[in-house]
Amino acid sequence: MSDAEKARVAAFRSRDAARLFIAGRLLCRSIIGRMVGCAPQALTISLTPHGRPYLPDHADIDFNLSHTTDRVALAVCRGGRVGIDIEQPDRISETEALEIMPFILCERELDDIQRQAPEQRHRTFLSYWVRKEAVLKCRGRGFLDDPRGIALEPADTTENMLNRAFDEANFIRFGSCRSENAPNFLWAVAASQMLYEPVWQQHPDVGSLIEDCLKLK
Repeated sequence: MSDAEKARVAAFRSRDAARLFIAGRLLCRSIIGRMVGCAPQALTISLTPHGRPYLPDHADIDFNLSHTTDRVALAVCRGGRVGIDIEQPDRISETEALEIMPFILCERELDDIQRQAPEQRHRTFLSYWVRKEAVLKCRGRGFLDDPRGIALEPADTTENMLNRAFDEANFIRFGSCRSENAPNFLWAVAASQMLYEPVWQQHPDVGSLIEDCLKLK
């Protein structure tokens, strides 16, 4: 990692948060380094004024990270912008969801949830949440923009949608994943260009590398 990244690791109060940050940086450097043909440690990763990582030496490549509990996901796009979000369904309780819905969903989406059977409303809200966060991250400002300004259509876990948010077209893929010995999670990828079905790749265990980085604190 770079000196700036090591400094960020040292600043974390939570060891779990530090591990997730390191895992994200190792994932970026490994995968994008292979894409551009450079050593992982030679890749320069900078931050926008809003804190979004980008590649100053590779303006044609955009990437975005998301994490939930012990998982980190990376989306990479050439020639456009990309955002990704992954969420564990139980991370937000039904009570919490009811409290924050009016601050996340537009009126049409709130009406859609009210039409759902009570046992379906929590998952429907999460499907909106994960897609909206992917779009906001694709735009580069995250929740600095009002998520109620994004109007999404109802969706199941296999639908490909074209949405217009903030006068920009956003193509979204949305679904759920489950792997052996790991909890189910929802995912959404948003991009400024047409998306094919994402291909998920499991990255080799980087636990020992993370521990080595943590020793630098």
